[in-house]
Amino acid sequence: MCPTILVVDDELIIQRLVMHTLRLLKVNLASAMDGKTALEIVQNTRPDLALIDINLPDMDGFTLMESFKTVPNMARVPMIAFTARNDPDDEARALALGAKGLLYKPFSTAELREIVQRFIA
Repeated sequence: MCPTILVVDDELIIQRLVMHTLRLLKVNLASAMDGKTALEIVQNTRPDLALIDINLPDMDGFTLMESFKTVPNMARVPMIAFTARNDPDDEARALALGAKGLLYKPFSTAELREIVQRFIA
């Protein structure tokens, strides 16, 4: 069975780039443009990994990571945050909320595939 990856990013071009890059890994993909939609998706689908942008329109990625912890089927799902922000506190905050890593935009497709493969292998 193919693993499922949830991609949450409000920038359509980034979301498409991430999804195109990950298709090469033969995974199922789900996507959301905001935190509310992501929360709706995980009510019915348990992803094996969640990639979460920190800058979302309705709630930030940190709030979404906290919210995921309250969804029973999401408690053990690894999360990777990504951001274009240059805030030195972002990585520590993401890790404190349970993220397994933080990617800074722009990231290479090889870097993205490498970190994702660590969690779906």
